[in-house]
Amino acid sequence: MSAALLVVGHGSRDADGLEEFWTLAEHVREAAADLPVGFGFIELADPLVDAGIDELVARGNTDVVSIPLVLLAAGHLKNDGPAALTRARMRHPGVAFRMGRDLGIDPAVLAVAEDRARDALGDFDPAESAVVLVGRGSSDPDASSDLYKVARLLGDGRALGLVEPAFAGVTQPSVPEALERCRRLGATHIAVVPFFLFTGVLVPRIHAQAAEWAASHPELTVVAGEHLGPDRRLARLVLERYREALTGPVRMNCDLCTYRVRLPGYEARVGTPISLTPHGDGPARGSRRSRRATRAPQVAPEIRRPALRPAPRVVHDGPPALELRGLAYAYPNGTSALAGVDLTLAPGERLAVLGPNGAGKTTLALGACGALDDLAGTVQVGGETPDRKALRRRVGIVFQDPDDQLFMPTVEADVAFGPGKQGLRGDALRARVDEALDAVRATELAVRAPHSLSAGERRRVAIAGVLACRPDVLVLDEPTAALDPAGRRELLDVLVSLRLALLLITHDLPYALELCPRAVVLDRGQLVADGATREVLADEGFMRAHRLELPAGFNPLVA
Repeated sequence: MSAALLVVGHGSRDADGLEEFWTLAEHVREAAADLPVGFGFIELADPLVDAGIDELVARGNTDVVSIPLVLLAAGHLKNDGPAALTRARMRHPGVAFRMGRDLGIDPAVLAVAEDRARDALGDFDPAESAVVLVGRGSSDPDASSDLYKVARLLGDGRALGLVEPAFAGVTQPSVPEALERCRRLGATHIAVVPFFLFTGVLVPRIHAQAAEWAASHPELTVVAGEHLGPDRRLARLVLERYREALTGPVRMNCDLCTYRVRLPGYEARVGTPISLTPHGDGPARGSRRSRRATRAPQVAPEIRRPALRPAPRVVHDGPPALELRGLAYAYPNGTSALAGVDLTLAPGERLAVLGPNGAGKTTLALGACGALDDLAGTVQVGGETPDRKALRRRVGIVFQDPDDQLFMPTVEADVAFGPGKQGLRGDALRARVDEALDAVRATELAVRAPHSLSAGERRRVAIAGVLACRPDVLVLDEPTAALDPAGRRELLDVLVSLRLALLLITHDLPYALELCPRAVVLDRGQLVADGATREVLADEGFMRAHRLELPAGFNPLVA
């Protein structure tokens, strides 16, 4: 196991909670032995996760596995964790990043929770006892439902008596509601156990709520149990999650995620794109010796992105062939088409841009080649920022309908038009046309009229016209539109043979898989996924959430 381990905590302003995190961090270091280990927080404490990643990379690590130190996956894990790794891939394109899953519903977690409940109950008779297991509470119903599963697993066969779930906030039932249910079901001895890794503002609040309820029910015994804390068994589980991320697929609790499935009351969340900015607006303020804050911040995460392994990248020493930074564009009626898109394309890399209708794919293509007025952001080619005229020369686009490009009486005249406008004449122009037609295997079409060609032939000739201008990057907008299977195959052979960077805008998902090792998904003007094409397409829930569907019977994992 050579990959570095990055342990990511949520972060807290509470000094005691941070102290417990660092205690568990030391247990992880001991369990990891010689494995390179780093740490970072989503918010509220230093170092932030971006700084933790940069520190590991600065130490020479080229493969990093991120493990979230959280009990149950909810908004922060589904949103901020993948966003942090996406930012890291942009900063460190030569480093591989993978993300493991939460500690989750695991025998080790159940064993620690059982010990805390048993310690709180003492010698009480299980027939008259109950445990109220209190989770943080989440606006993610899938995550909240996992607490019910934990409670059920603790309640079956462990002689703890009745085990009832409750939440500290956001969702129901509350602590008083769960205590009242236990009372009505006959429990006379009740232990309130926070299902939290570390202490903080909420743990004392839970105990205070239990004490207030108990004061009005003096006939019952209500005791405050401990939260899980920095138990060494959990440190070993972190290493298990690390090994799992290296050796097999990572499966999180996303089967009923509100960002994939339309659940009652959460319909607006389906397919919402992720923000790649770091969580929170201000600097981190937590520390190991800080004074406890009086209240915790209330955060309602709204967006997610699937966790993906990094796609294979083309190794190169020079600058990116194409680099888009903060690309934003709005139509004259005010509708936003692009909302701050960052994208990097390496020399020789073939990248597919996927997304539903209206996602902004064609707008992105036009912006990349300098065809849009009032485009915000920067477009760099080969490390340079050309003006719009130079950009149009260096990034060539092939439109969805080749008839929009072919207008001269013969194929060779059409292919010669672009380089002729660049100043080529005579033998140099002739050689450039022959070179371009040969690249697309259309030399025999030179004297034909474009309107007499088949759809596949017109497509290849349109590409030849762009190649004749020798761009650094070739952008193709729906290149397989109207092509028969033979035409699609002929075009694929041509594109694979080209030795320049390709940006493929397409709805043809099997074609994207066959041509492009890497894919990004654009939706509502934002990038919502960036990873290996096969893994993007294999994530059925994510694909449905963004209105992308594979052909019936097509399996990207075996294609």
